Amino acid sequence: MPARTVLILQHVEVEKPGMILDALDGSGLDVEIRNLIDLPAASADDLPPVSDLAGLVVMGGPMNADDLAGHPALKVERNLLADALRHEVPTLGVCLGAQLLARAQGLAVRPGSELGRSSEIGWAPLRDVDRDDPVVGPLADAPAVLHWHGDRIVPAPGTRVLARTDTTECQAFRAKPVAWGLQFHLEVTPDLLDDWLGEAAFTAEAAEALGSQAVDTLRADARAAAPALRPLAEQSLSHLRALFRAHADR
Repeated sequence: MPARTVLILQHVEVEKPGMILDALDGSGLDVEIRNLIDLPAASADDLPPVSDLAGLVVMGGPMNADDLAGHPALKVERNLLADALRHEVPTLGVCLGAQLLARAQGLAVRPGSELGRSSEIGWAPLRDVDRDDPVVGPLADAPAVLHWHGDRIVPAPGTRVLARTDTTECQAFRAKPVAWGLQFHLEVTPDLLDDWLGEAAFTAEAAEALGSQAVDTLRADARAAAPALRPLAEQSLSHLRALFRAHADR
Protein backbone atom coordinates (compact mmCIF):
# COMPACT_ATOMS: atom_id res chain seq x y z
CA MET A 1 0.00 0.00 0.00
CA PRO A 2 1.44 3.45 -0.84
CA ALA A 3 2.03 5.84 2.04
CA ARG A 4 -0.55 8.61 1.68
CA THR A 5 -0.52 10.24 5.12
CA VAL A 6 0.97 13.62 5.93
CA LEU A 7 1.63 13.66 9.67
CA ILE A 8 1.48 17.08 11.36
CA LEU A 9 2.84 17.28 14.91
CA GLN A 10 1.60 20.15 17.09
CA HIS A 11 2.90 21.19 20.50
CA VAL A 12 0.41 23.91 21.44
CA GLU A 13 -3.26 23.70 20.52
CA VAL A 14 -3.45 27.24 19.19
CA GLU A 15 -0.33 26.90 17.00
CA LYS A 16 -2.23 25.28 14.17
CA PRO A 17 -0.83 24.51 10.69
CA GLY A 18 -2.83 27.33 9.09
CA MET A 19 -1.76 27.85 5.48
CA ILE A 20 0.15 24.55 5.51
CA LEU A 21 -3.13 22.73 6.02
CA ASP A 22 -4.80 24.93 3.39
CA ALA A 23 -2.13 23.88 0.88
CA LEU A 24 -2.98 20.21 1.42
CA ASP A 25 -6.69 20.72 0.76
CA GLY A 26 -7.70 18.73 -2.31
CA SER A 27 -4.34 16.98 -2.55
CA GLY A 28 -5.84 13.51 -2.20
CA LEU A 29 -3.57 12.86 0.78
CA ASP A 30 -4.68 11.96 4.28
CA VAL A 31 -3.71 14.46 6.96
CA GLU A 32 -3.26 13.35 10.54
CA ILE A 33 -2.63 15.92 13.29
CA ARG A 34 -1.22 14.73 16.60
CA ASN A 35 0.02 16.34 19.81
CA LEU A 36 2.17 14.15 22.05
CA ILE A 37 3.77 16.87 24.14
CA ASP A 38 1.81 16.16 27.32
CA LEU A 39 2.33 12.39 27.23
CA PRO A 40 4.77 11.61 30.09
CA ALA A 41 5.70 8.26 28.58
CA ALA A 42 5.65 9.14 24.88
CA SER A 43 7.35 6.53 22.72
CA ALA A 44 7.88 5.63 19.07
CA ASP A 45 4.75 3.49 19.31
CA ASP A 46 2.71 6.70 19.57
CA LEU A 47 3.71 7.72 16.03
CA PRO A 48 3.57 5.94 12.69
CA PRO A 49 6.84 4.77 11.14
CA VAL A 50 8.22 6.88 8.34
CA SER A 51 7.40 4.08 5.91
CA ASP A 52 3.74 5.00 6.41
CA LEU A 53 4.26 8.71 5.64
CA ALA A 54 4.00 10.75 2.46
CA GLY A 55 5.23 13.78 4.41
CA LEU A 56 6.06 15.09 7.86
CA VAL A 57 5.39 18.58 9.30
CA VAL A 58 6.48 19.58 12.81
CA MET A 59 5.01 22.80 14.18
CA GLY A 60 6.20 25.36 16.73
CA GLY A 61 5.93 25.69 20.49
CA PRO A 62 7.56 27.42 23.46
CA MET A 63 9.60 24.38 24.54
CA ASN A 64 13.37 24.25 24.29
CA ALA A 65 14.39 21.67 21.71
CA ASP A 66 16.81 20.09 24.19
CA ASP A 67 14.35 19.81 27.09
CA LEU A 68 13.97 16.09 26.61
CA ALA A 69 13.54 15.42 30.33
CA GLY A 70 10.72 17.92 30.70
CA HIS A 71 9.10 16.90 27.42
CA PRO A 72 9.97 13.27 26.52
CA ALA A 73 7.88 13.55 23.34
CA LEU A 74 10.53 15.84 21.86
CA LYS A 75 13.01 12.96 21.84
CA VAL A 76 10.46 10.80 20.03
CA GLU A 77 9.91 13.57 17.49
CA ARG A 78 13.64 14.09 16.98
CA ASN A 79 14.05 10.39 16.30
CA LEU A 80 11.20 10.45 13.81
CA LEU A 81 12.76 13.47 12.08
CA ALA A 82 16.09 11.65 11.88
CA ASP A 83 14.33 8.64 10.33
CA ALA A 84 12.55 10.92 7.88
CA LEU A 85 15.89 12.41 6.82
CA ARG A 86 17.41 8.97 6.31
CA HIS A 87 14.45 7.78 4.23
CA GLU A 88 14.05 11.06 2.32
CA VAL A 89 10.50 11.65 3.45
CA PRO A 90 9.56 15.24 2.51
CA THR A 91 9.72 17.22 5.74
CA LEU A 92 9.00 20.71 7.02
CA GLY A 93 9.90 21.99 10.48
CA VAL A 94 8.49 25.31 11.70
CA CYS A 95 10.09 27.26 14.57
CA LEU A 96 10.46 24.61 17.30
CA GLY A 97 10.00 22.05 14.53
CA ALA A 98 12.93 23.60 12.66
CA GLN A 99 15.03 23.47 15.83
CA LEU A 100 14.16 19.80 16.34
CA LEU A 101 15.09 19.14 12.71
CA ALA A 102 18.38 20.94 13.29
CA ARG A 103 19.09 18.81 16.38
CA ALA A 104 18.20 15.66 14.44
CA GLN A 105 20.86 16.71 11.93
CA GLY A 106 23.42 17.39 14.66
CA LEU A 107 23.22 21.19 14.70
CA ALA A 108 23.18 23.16 17.95
CA VAL A 109 20.23 25.21 19.20
CA ARG A 110 21.05 27.88 21.79
CA PRO A 111 18.93 30.27 23.85
CA GLY A 112 19.13 33.81 22.57
CA SER A 113 20.33 34.97 25.99
CA GLU A 114 23.51 32.89 25.53
CA LEU A 115 24.13 34.69 22.25
CA GLY A 116 23.39 38.15 23.62
CA ARG A 117 20.14 38.42 21.66
CA SER A 118 16.60 39.09 22.80
CA SER A 119 13.50 37.35 21.51
CA GLU A 120 12.63 38.08 17.90
CA ILE A 121 8.91 38.81 17.76
CA GLY A 122 7.09 40.71 15.05
CA TRP A 123 6.66 41.06 11.30
CA ALA A 124 9.84 41.72 9.32
CA PRO A 125 11.30 40.74 5.94
CA LEU A 126 13.85 37.99 5.43
CA ARG A 127 17.38 38.88 4.33
CA ASP A 128 19.87 37.14 2.02
CA VAL A 129 17.20 34.76 0.74
CA ASP A 130 18.37 31.96 -1.56
CA ARG A 131 16.15 32.69 -4.54
CA ASP A 132 17.02 29.36 -6.14
CA ASP A 133 15.41 27.38 -3.34
CA PRO A 134 11.89 26.25 -4.29
CA VAL A 135 10.44 26.61 -0.79
CA VAL A 136 12.18 29.67 0.64
CA GLY A 137 13.08 31.44 -2.60
CA PRO A 138 9.60 32.86 -3.31
CA LEU A 139 9.69 34.62 0.06
CA ALA A 140 12.53 36.89 -1.03
CA ASP A 141 9.84 39.26 -2.27
CA ALA A 142 7.61 38.99 0.81
CA PRO A 143 7.08 42.31 2.59
CA ALA A 144 7.34 40.54 5.95
CA VAL A 145 6.93 37.19 7.68
CA LEU A 146 6.08 36.53 11.31
CA HIS A 147 8.96 35.90 13.71
CA TRP A 148 8.26 34.58 17.21
CA HIS A 149 11.18 32.86 18.87
CA GLY A 150 13.95 33.21 21.42
CA ASP A 151 16.22 30.22 20.72
CA ARG A 152 18.46 30.20 17.65
CA ILE A 153 19.72 27.46 15.36
CA VAL A 154 23.51 27.60 15.10
CA PRO A 155 24.54 26.59 11.58
CA ALA A 156 27.68 24.52 11.09
CA PRO A 157 30.14 24.76 8.22
CA GLY A 158 28.33 23.36 5.23
CA THR A 159 24.81 24.08 6.52
CA ARG A 160 22.73 25.34 3.63
CA VAL A 161 21.32 28.51 5.17
CA LEU A 162 18.51 29.89 3.00
CA ALA A 163 17.60 33.14 4.77
CA ARG A 164 18.64 35.40 7.66
CA THR A 165 17.52 38.42 9.62
CA ASP A 166 19.59 40.95 11.51
CA THR A 167 19.41 39.00 14.78
CA THR A 168 19.03 35.42 13.52
CA GLU A 169 21.69 34.04 11.23
CA CYS A 170 19.69 30.96 10.29
CA GLN A 171 16.06 31.80 9.56
CA ALA A 172 15.75 28.87 7.17
CA PHE A 173 17.90 25.93 6.17
CA ARG A 174 17.73 22.90 3.95
CA ALA A 175 18.59 19.73 5.80
CA LYS A 176 18.34 17.31 2.88
CA PRO A 177 17.04 17.53 -0.71
CA VAL A 178 13.44 17.28 0.57
CA ALA A 179 13.70 18.64 4.14
CA TRP A 180 13.44 22.28 5.26
CA GLY A 181 13.51 24.10 8.58
CA LEU A 182 11.85 27.52 8.87
CA GLN A 183 12.49 29.52 12.03
CA PHE A 184 9.67 31.90 11.08
CA HIS A 185 5.94 31.20 10.89
CA LEU A 186 4.93 30.94 7.25
CA GLU A 187 1.68 29.26 8.26
CA VAL A 188 0.22 32.23 10.14
CA THR A 189 -2.68 34.21 8.67
CA PRO A 190 -4.20 37.32 10.31
CA ASP A 191 -7.03 35.18 11.67
CA LEU A 192 -4.66 32.60 13.13
CA LEU A 193 -2.60 35.36 14.70
CA ASP A 194 -5.78 36.66 16.32
CA ASP A 195 -6.18 33.23 17.91
CA TRP A 196 -2.62 33.41 19.24
CA LEU A 197 -3.23 36.85 20.66
CA GLY A 198 -6.30 35.57 22.44
CA GLU A 199 -3.96 33.58 24.69
CA ALA A 200 -2.54 35.33 27.76
CA ALA A 201 0.88 33.72 27.39
CA PHE A 202 1.26 35.04 23.86
CA THR A 203 0.14 38.57 24.67
CA ALA A 204 2.46 38.74 27.69
CA GLU A 205 5.43 37.57 25.62
CA ALA A 206 4.60 40.05 22.86
CA ALA A 207 4.25 42.94 25.31
CA GLU A 208 7.61 42.12 26.88
CA ALA A 209 9.29 42.24 23.48
CA LEU A 210 7.36 45.04 21.78
CA GLY A 211 5.78 47.14 24.52
CA SER A 212 2.21 47.98 25.49
CA GLN A 213 1.02 48.41 21.89
CA ALA A 214 2.26 44.96 20.88
CA VAL A 215 -1.12 43.39 20.12
CA ASP A 216 -2.32 46.28 17.97
CA THR A 217 1.01 46.44 16.15
CA LEU A 218 1.11 42.72 15.43
CA ARG A 219 -2.47 42.67 14.14
CA ALA A 220 -1.98 45.73 11.94
CA ASP A 221 1.28 44.41 10.51
CA ALA A 222 -0.34 41.03 9.78
CA ARG A 223 -3.10 42.61 7.77
CA ALA A 224 -0.68 44.88 5.95
CA ALA A 225 1.55 41.98 4.92
CA ALA A 226 -1.15 39.42 4.05
CA PRO A 227 -2.16 40.51 0.50
CA ALA A 228 1.39 40.23 -0.84
CA LEU A 229 2.56 37.43 1.44
CA ARG A 230 -0.20 34.88 0.88
CA PRO A 231 0.41 34.15 -2.83
CA LEU A 232 4.15 33.82 -2.18
CA ALA A 233 3.52 31.47 0.75
CA GLU A 234 1.14 29.45 -1.41
CA GLN A 235 3.87 29.15 -4.04
CA SER A 236 6.29 27.87 -1.40
CA LEU A 237 3.82 25.41 0.06
CA SER A 238 2.70 24.14 -3.34
CA HIS A 239 6.20 22.77 -3.84
CA LEU A 240 5.95 20.83 -0.59
CA ARG A 241 2.52 19.56 -1.56
CA ALA A 242 3.97 18.29 -4.85
CA LEU A 243 6.78 16.54 -2.98
CA PHE A 244 4.30 14.88 -0.62
CA ARG A 245 2.24 13.65 -3.55
CA ALA A 246 5.28 12.42 -5.43
CA HIS A 247 6.47 10.49 -2.37
CA ALA A 248 3.00 8.96 -1.97
CA ASP A 249 2.93 7.88 -5.62
CA ARG A 250 6.32 6.14 -5.64
